[in-house]
Amino acid sequence: MSTELGLKYGRWAVALYLACTALIVAVGLLGPSVVVLTLTNRHAWLPSYWFDTKPNDWLVSVMIYVAIALGGYGVFLATKALKHGWAPRVDRLIALGIGTTAAVTLVPPMASGDVLIYAAYGRIMALGGDPYTASPADTIRLGYDPVITATERPWQGARSVYGPIATWIQWLSSVIGGNSAQLTVWMLQLSVAIGLVVTGLLLVKLVGKDLPAKRRVIMLSLANPLLLWSVLAGAHNDAIAVMFAVIALVLFRRHVFLAGILIGVAGCTKLSIGLVGVAMLWALRADRRRCLYFCGGGAIAMGGLYAIVGLQAFQQARSQTSFISTGTPHKVLLSFFTLFLPNGLVRTVLAILAWVGLIVVAILLTQVLPKSLVPQTHPDDPTPAAIRYTAIYAIAWVLTAMYSLPWYDVIAWAALAAVAASKVDGLMVVRTTMLAIAYVPGRDPHARQVASSLSDSLEFFSARLRDTICPAIELAVLIGLIVWARRNGAQWWPYDWPRRKQKAVAENAEAR
Repeated sequence: MSTELGLKYGRWAVALYLACTALIVAVGLLGPSVVVLTLTNRHAWLPSYWFDTKPNDWLVSVMIYVAIALGGYGVFLATKALKHGWAPRVDRLIALGIGTTAAVTLVPPMASGDVLIYAAYGRIMALGGDPYTASPADTIRLGYDPVITATERPWQGARSVYGPIATWIQWLSSVIGGNSAQLTVWMLQLSVAIGLVVTGLLLVKLVGKDLPAKRRVIMLSLANPLLLWSVLAGAHNDAIAVMFAVIALVLFRRHVFLAGILIGVAGCTKLSIGLVGVAMLWALRADRRRCLYFCGGGAIAMGGLYAIVGLQAFQQARSQTSFISTGTPHKVLLSFFTLFLPNGLVRTVLAILAWVGLIVVAILLTQVLPKSLVPQTHPDDPTPAAIRYTAIYAIAWVLTAMYSLPWYDVIAWAALAAVAASKVDGLMVVRTTMLAIAYVPGRDPHARQVASSLSDSLEFFSARLRDTICPAIELAVLIGLIVWARRNGAQWWPYDWPRRKQKAVAENAEAR
């Protein structure tokens, strides 16, 4: 009976994965709208493909709302199906993941206008400028450029906060795309698609010959429709950083120094991916020699790459650490307390609370999160522990960070997919689904590049999703995670070294 139930859930999960992908592709094919970006200098025979139908703003928004909801429920059903013994062929699931990824890559990017600013930074560098010191607005004043002027509010005045690897990928995309925003953006989309596929396939390799583990990795990482929407549809470069981090994890078994270099490269794509490096370092904590090798590799990579582009790049990357994003409980608290307290004081207190929250959640998860599905190939193999700690730190980070967006969840899902099933799966489905819905349409409705005006009703509805409902759901997920951990025996402070120290001091006092 359990196997039949697993088959039923599995078939529904696959159907929902496909339905989610079909709706995303359909909205993309409808062409520029409040959801789909406007791309200039189009080559009709090259991707991305679309029709200029000028669709209604509510129509495309509701289609995406439904797509995200179906995708989230599909991931939930996939976890239930695997729990009940669903055993499809692994190659078919890989085909599902690669096929849906390819389909979304063939239509224009959606929801967020971030990829347009990526294209602008690449164009600035291709023209001989420095995106770390010159914003698109600075460059536009020097003369019209079809790629740079495509950037949307409020990012025209923003300088790059991305690492040198991300900037060089943006530069290469611009060199290939030339004056065409369409081709430049598609090259960026393609790089993100490659990042997601490589990450998924490497995770399949990491879990070894365990077929149930392979199926879990594919359904939660490679084929995950929540990632297709949140990461790929918006062409966010987080996927590239995660790819380098997973390559580092593959090398971690036998080449610690090389793993350090790759985690440095990942950090030079996006600095926040450094939490994977922290997880890997913690997995090595018992071996000081290998810790030094790992840190040396990371320092050489990051120091060398940032030295090439200049210190201003690192300073720019650090500049966003004080931001607070809408959709988080922190934003609600900021709005409330700044009514009667100085803004700077409130931000400082919230930053402290965020760091404390991250540490507390990580401590609780360390005690209850199941073991890694990655096998230990030799007694000193640190990879299984590193994967598990990555999942712990990534989940703690996305749930407590002041600045948290749906595409940030890619690192949490990549690591969680390689950890045994638990209640955390369902909580992460709720979190990513709600945050993804909250960022639809996800663009400034008054930006001139938005193809259709956002109606007052949709603007009000989407704003309430983002600033009211989403923070409440995110807080509920955080509380739910803490309650689950506590009910499973997790302690707030499980380490006994302070008590041992106090006992030793007391014994010494008595001896005197």
